[in-house]
Amino acid sequence: MSKPARDAPKLPGRWPILGNIPRFSRDAVGLLRDAQNQLGPVFWIDLGFGNNAFIVMSDEGFTLLKNKDTNSSHLREFPILGSSMLTVDGPQHRRMRGASSSAFTPAGLSRASVGELIAQTLEGRIATWRGRDRVPIVQEAKVIALEVIFRIMGVDVDDLPYWSRWYTEFLYGAINIKLMFPGSPAWRARRGRRRLEVKMLEIIAQARAQGDRDSLVGAMAHGKDDDGAGMSEQELIDNLLVLGLAGHETTASTMAWSMFHLASSASAWTRLVDEAQALAELPRDPTEMAQVAPFALAVFRESLRLYPPVVIDSRLAHERFELEGYVIEPDMVVATSLLHLSRDPQRYPDPDDWQPQRWLDHDRKPTALENCQFGGGPHFCLGYHVALLEGAMFLVHVARTLSNWGVRPQPLGSIPKATFLPLTQPPGKAQIRLG
Repeated sequence: MSKPARDAPKLPGRWPILGNIPRFSRDAVGLLRDAQNQLGPVFWIDLGFGNNAFIVMSDEGFTLLKNKDTNSSHLREFPILGSSMLTVDGPQHRRMRGASSSAFTPAGLSRASVGELIAQTLEGRIATWRGRDRVPIVQEAKVIALEVIFRIMGVDVDDLPYWSRWYTEFLYGAINIKLMFPGSPAWRARRGRRRLEVKMLEIIAQARAQGDRDSLVGAMAHGKDDDGAGMSEQELIDNLLVLGLAGHETTASTMAWSMFHLASSASAWTRLVDEAQALAELPRDPTEMAQVAPFALAVFRESLRLYPPVVIDSRLAHERFELEGYVIEPDMVVATSLLHLSRDPQRYPDPDDWQPQRWLDHDRKPTALENCQFGGGPHFCLGYHVALLEGAMFLVHVARTLSNWGVRPQPLGSIPKATFLPLTQPPGKAQIRLG
């Protein structure tokens, strides 16, 4: 017999006001595993400041993302998301996604010369590593990813320091603390948003004035869904701001994690170099990349599997339904752990080990669950092809360049420990050695 969801066990170790956040932020893997071992696959987690979620750790939890009985309206509380397609569902979501989707297909990326922009950025930035004994790889990866996404969006390279500064402020909006006073996360996020919106409006206006339909911004600004409807000005701004955030923070972290593991694995580095040096030139197309550089893609995927940027993906119930023996009522926040699904030992033998070859052992595309780091259902990440292309291009170019210089990445100690708030990230000052 099904039980009310409110009767499910609560994760212990809660702090006043902060809930389970202190341990979650530094050890989400251990916390969630301990919770499952002690409480079972279903329990309540306190995410601080009154934010509680009914979390389902099994594969059944992933069905929540299909949005059959749930929606994403509760995410509007996060200042960084605004009225973007991440926070809306139904016809409004289909209109926004329909107006944007063509820009993110392999054909759309080719029209926007995304591969060329990535290649140009990599050539310029990685060249600065020559002669250096140590490289602050987290900072370098962020600089590269930031330049890539904003060049794709039409931002002048000279303006990057401005965008970087205010995106750093804007990111505080990922911390759902509603208190508004000078210096608070919500205050800093709102201030960052105001600065970014002004610049984003200029880019949108320029794309429209020039009749640009090929660049990513131009395609979104002029895009229409099947019924001929496009996005409002505010919807465009919100979606582009989220794109800029996801396009550099998440990709940069995965690139950095890849380098830490390559530095610690001579065999993986050698295999990557052999693959990269066999190529006549750096691939610039997602389809071609998958065909000619499968190991580079596997390295990126494996790093993303171990360190998915979003640990918990949640939805708001709008219907009464049952899940894992519990009755979910409307207005309950229900969630699944993308981190746990990514390290499920039933799916991945030795789940905590970095093994890129696991992505090469089967001749098929990854399943929806294997791609869960990009979300699921109607909110599956639009930037999927961009992220994989940029990550693989980065690894191929680094391997070709460093091997031509006669050096390779080497570790400075053990693999850094991740922090899990507001996103899964390595320590900002972590470095690798070149030798």
